[in-house]
Amino acid sequence: MEFFAILIIIGVAYWLEIVFYRKYAFHKLEYRCYFSTSEAWEGDEITLVEEVSNGKLLPLPWLKAELTTSRWLDFAGSQSLVANETRFVPSFFMMKSHHKVVRSWKVKCLKRGVFHMDKVILISSDLFGGVSLSKPIVPDTCITVLPRPADMELGFEKVHSYSGPVVVRRHLLPDPFLIAGVREYTQRESMNRIHWLATARTGCLMVHNNEYSADQTLTIILNVQSREGELSEVLEPQKTEEAIRACAGFLDDTLRSGVPVSVMINTSLTGERSCISTGSSWGKQHIHETLRLLAQLPLRNTEHFSVFLSGFCRKISSSDLVIITPYLNQEILSYACIQQEQGRRVKIVCISQTVPEEATDSPLEIYLYWGEHHE
Repeated sequence: MEFFAILIIIGVAYWLEIVFYRKYAFHKLEYRCYFSTSEAWEGDEITLVEEVSNGKLLPLPWLKAELTTSRWLDFAGSQSLVANETRFVPSFFMMKSHHKVVRSWKVKCLKRGVFHMDKVILISSDLFGGVSLSKPIVPDTCITVLPRPADMELGFEKVHSYSGPVVVRRHLLPDPFLIAGVREYTQRESMNRIHWLATARTGCLMVHNNEYSADQTLTIILNVQSREGELSEVLEPQKTEEAIRACAGFLDDTLRSGVPVSVMINTSLTGERSCISTGSSWGKQHIHETLRLLAQLPLRNTEHFSVFLSGFCRKISSSDLVIITPYLNQEILSYACIQQEQGRRVKIVCISQTVPEEATDSPLEIYLYWGEHHE
């Protein structure tokens, strides 16, 4: 009889313990996670910090936080599970009474984009593991990963009709150090272009007058369509990503020369049937804002590139034009020839290892770009 009484007491105590944990397991339990920075470059390693605080007397012998985020954020040292575009990262804690734990994860940014910590599910149990309890949390944290600029002195081949592709190891934009004299500072130039001897002699700020800097402006036309005939979604995302990196490389290259630059892209951030066109400006702030825009680009086009060129890009007033595209066809070559006949310096960068035969006979400057993984 005493034995059954003890069993009943143990059963009631176990039941009360489960009820108690069901009610108070997540009471005064605080969880937050955040990235060490709000922006990073493609390929950078950053830190994700988890903070868990148990502000009650009741301990939690086992607590699991299951983080859900993008597959393009690689957590070092974790046994994460990747499914489609999502990565699941488990994180385990043992929370004592009135205890706080801070944990740091090394995270590598594998790809450009704006990535959120989508959700975190806290899972706990009682002292004996007889019950599983869960609580969802939506953390307010995200990171913008900027596209890594292409090295403008490497990876480009110039297409020549007689000798074939020729490797180019120089900047593709006009050299800003071709000095043609000095002129008065107009607040458009970067400070590293100030001519201090001429400034001291004249008593006002003077800058180097580069060969093209007087009225040079640049427009970059970026094609996110990876294949001719693509309807909307990109079929070869790696080509489009390399095109975006090439665009970032040209943007980065304009910083040293102070050339005003604008970008036109046949896609939209809002999902509407519209296209992107930035204003023409110069300086670090403008370039940084444009790189942020490139980080957000979806892998889909809102208008076929040939239609985009003949319509949206029909009127361009810049002195220089760069067309970055994953493929070449007759419509692109014809558009570039028309722009060149109107007096513009036109360059085409094709994200490919080959070009159509008509491109090799073209008077245009055409470059092949294959990215850093080309062998």
